[in-house]
Amino acid sequence: MALMCAFISFAAPAVKDAPYRIEVKMPEIKDNTNVFLAFYYNGKTYLKDTTKFNSKGVAVFDGNLKKDQDKRKLDEGVYIVYFKKDSINFKTDRYFEFVIGKDQNIKLKADTAGMVPVATQGEETVRFTNLLKFMSNKNTERKKCIEDKKAGKIDSVTFEAKLKKLSDEVEAFQKKEIETTKGSFYSAFVKGTIQVEVPDFAELPDTARAMARYQFTKNHFFDNINLSDPRMLRTPYFPEKVDYYMKYINRMIPIPDSLFAAADVLIQKSMGDSITYQTMLSKMMNYGLKSNQMGMDKMWYQIAEKYYLSGKAKWADSAWIEDLKAECKKVRYNMIGMTAKNLRMRRIDSTQIQLKDLRPENGKNEFVLVYFFEPSCGHCKKITPVLHDSVYVKYKDKGFEVFCCYTQTDKKEWIDFLDKHKLHDWVNVWDPNRESYFWEFYDATVTPGVYLLDKERKIVAKKISTESLDQILEEELVKRKQEKK
Repeated sequence: MALMCAFISFAAPAVKDAPYRIEVKMPEIKDNTNVFLAFYYNGKTYLKDTTKFNSKGVAVFDGNLKKDQDKRKLDEGVYIVYFKKDSINFKTDRYFEFVIGKDQNIKLKADTAGMVPVATQGEETVRFTNLLKFMSNKNTERKKCIEDKKAGKIDSVTFEAKLKKLSDEVEAFQKKEIETTKGSFYSAFVKGTIQVEVPDFAELPDTARAMARYQFTKNHFFDNINLSDPRMLRTPYFPEKVDYYMKYINRMIPIPDSLFAAADVLIQKSMGDSITYQTMLSKMMNYGLKSNQMGMDKMWYQIAEKYYLSGKAKWADSAWIEDLKAECKKVRYNMIGMTAKNLRMRRIDSTQIQLKDLRPENGKNEFVLVYFFEPSCGHCKKITPVLHDSVYVKYKDKGFEVFCCYTQTDKKEWIDFLDKHKLHDWVNVWDPNRESYFWEFYDATVTPGVYLLDKERKIVAKKISTESLDQILEEELVKRKQEKK
């Protein structure tokens, strides 16, 4: 577990006005051994405090920081007592978890063998360690039940009955804890661990059942978690649940519009608190930005336009917003599914030709690749010959054409490149007078630029390798044959 240092305090004697006091008793730990207090936040762990054990095996974190630091209570959440491996003579670093709620006068005891804490003070902390013990006991019973079934000591009916009894006992315990401590972090934490039960929808035909279950899961996945509760950011499971939810939506319906709709719901539900709103908005934006899935620029563009560029993200730095505007401008007219912008450019002989002139007729020009390149680009030097010899030659008689755009203004450089790689069977064009606005309609700031258009001239793929282009064309040709049957 990597701990990222938020700040480090120094051990000090406990005083009455300490904002928090966490006493850890572990008699096996030697005097003067370092121990750290850490916490979860949005999927990472951070160091909060550090102290040492005394000769009686007691360590105290009490929030007595330097005078120039805040003296305040800890944010409620899941915390970690952490040991470096060399301090306790173990092969790996060791730690145990506990929760901190409103009562921050806490006493914990544990041993180095199991690293399982027992709390004797701090109401929510005590309940949490009792929960751990209860769940551990039930898990042991479950394992024994499975072993008895494998050994033939119990039959299937008895096995199922015992498992159901254990499940019912756990559910009853959790519900009681949630209701008894309603409003506390502990209550919210326990509730958040419970998965929403998805109906079988047995009344529906088989063809509709899977979609019904999907829609239910999508709409109710976070029923047990308040997305506007900042305490959830301080749990180990919450960020993982958000990631799983987005991956689930993507796996079922991998369309940018659907992913944006799902992300938008999460953002809206997090707006009740400024911290959760900012965190969720940033997370969803990064989900689209960092995705390797083709077409996901549409998702982050929609988020950027709705929240950042509209002024709803008031915390965002103005310089960052300007950079974001520039990035949005690059994809504004060329997202997957859009009708490609027409380009009026010039051939080598200076005659004009438009992209729309390549009409799909008699099996020709059903697919057009708009390709931007410059001869000095190292990647273009490698890709362009492969694109011509391995893809174009393979599909040119099957309805595939290349509208090849030279992005610079040195005519000799351009023609020399075309001659060298024998590219004159492409539709070769350039724009020496900068009349077409190709840089505005297509992101040609980075070359090579690849945009595959279908017969309706919608963008079906972009920024793909020659291998991916080959695969897409092959699949489209197979699909076309099937449609004609």
